[in-house]
Amino acid sequence: MKTDHSPAPLPPKQKIVAAAENLFMAQGFRSTTIAEIAHAAEMSPANLYRHYENKEDIAAACVEHCLDKKNKILRGVLQSKHANTAILLEAFVIALLRYTHNEAMCNSKLNEMCETVIALRPEAIHIIMSNLQAMFAEILARGNASKEFEVKNIMLTSETLLETLSTFSNPLLMHLHPLPEFERRAREAVSLLVRGLSRQ
Repeated sequence: MKTDHSPAPLPPKQKIVAAAENLFMAQGFRSTTIAEIAHAAEMSPANLYRHYENKEDIAAACVEHCLDKKNKILRGVLQSKHANTAILLEAFVIALLRYTHNEAMCNSKLNEMCETVIALRPEAIHIIMSNLQAMFAEILARGNASKEFEVKNIMLTSETLLETLSTFSNPLLMHLHPLPEFERRAREAVSLLVRGLSRQ
């Protein structure tokens, strides 16, 4: 008896997002039409509009999909074992930087899509920032629990960490330096922050 090992078909919304991501990265957000996305997703434009109202909504869904991939990587760092919380914080920031740098450099049209989504859907950037802040807060709480850090207000300090380290998570800035230089700067920044967080 033969077993069919072919992957299950994607739900329509996932097909649209996958098709749109490929087109946006290949030819840019502005140059991509709804008709092209529908054709790549193997459906009619009318059917596509049953799932998304416009191209901006599709781009926002693409950004959310990228965010899910990034969060999975960062959660993996948080779940890994490190000698101490300072090393964990550095590993987290470096992983965040490498993901952002890779996406920006390998997908030359990414910045256009991100700029569009941020301008038209500001709530998207708030979700991204909130997720990162929650993970920084988790690291700080771990540092407090291990007596390595002495942070009185974890939420306020995690907000400050997010703002201070934002250079390393902004795809629009990834063309400023090659990755090794960015990593050097990230490690120096984390080292400085750790000295301020540590128990004296």
